Amino acid sequence: MTTLATLEATICSTLGHDISFSGEPLGDPTPLPFATETDMLGNVSLRRRREFAWGRHHARVALRQLGVAPVPILPRSDGAPLWPSGVVGSISHSCCDCGAVAARVDNVLALGLDIEDDEPLGADLLPIICTPTETERAEWSSSRFGPKLILVIKEAVYKSYAPGTGAFLDFQDVCVRIKHESGSFEAEIVNSDKPMSFGSRIINGIYLPFRMGMMAVAARFRGA
Repeated sequence: MTTLATLEATICSTLGHDISFSGEPLGDPTPLPFATETDMLGNVSLRRRREFAWGRHHARVALRQLGVAPVPILPRSDGAPLWPSGVVGSISHSCCDCGAVAARVDNVLALGLDIEDDEPLGADLLPIICTPTETERAEWSSSRFGPKLILVIKEAVYKSYAPGTGAFLDFQDVCVRIKHESGSFEAEIVNSDKPMSFGSRIINGIYLPFRMGMMAVAARFRGA
C-alpha cells in the first residue's frame, strides 16, 4: 500500500498547477519550530507541540519546493495558517500522519488538505456529515473507507473555502459527487446563503488512500 510520503508525485501530476506536497507519519525526533511559533503556542500539550511542529515542517518543505525561503507560519485570527505573500496552502494531520500542500496564487486561488486515519465512521455521525442526497446515492459503497470518504472530502473543501471567503461551512452546506474512476470529486455549496468561492459554488479536488489512512485535496484554480 502507498504511504503518505510517496503521494507527492501523484498529487502534483493529477492536480498540476505546480502544487507542492510534503507528508509522512508523525515520528521522532520532532522538528524544531521557529522561536516565534513556539512562543505563540504557549502552554499546550506535548502531543499538540509535536503535531504543530511537524505541520510547520511539512509546510516549509512544500514552500521550498516552490522556491520560497523558510519563514515562520503563524496562525490567522481564525486559526488557519498565515502563508507568505503570494502563496496559498493547507496543513493537516491525523493521529498518525501529517502533511501540507502549497501553491502560488498565480495559478491557484485556494487549497484545502485533510488527512484522516482509517477508523470507520460511527453510524451516529452519518446523518450529521452526509446530506440526504449523499446518503441515498451512497457513492462511498465501493471504497474501503465507506462514508468516511465524504468526511475527508468535506473537511478539505471547508479548509479551501474559509480563508478566501471569511465564512465557514457546515456539513449540510455541501453536497459531494465522487468519481471513483479518476479518484476525484466535485463539491457543490448547496446552501445559497453562503458566499461563492471565487465566483463559483463548485470546488473540485482529488482523494487518495494510503497505508492506514486517506487524504483529500480541494482546489480552486485561477481561470477555472
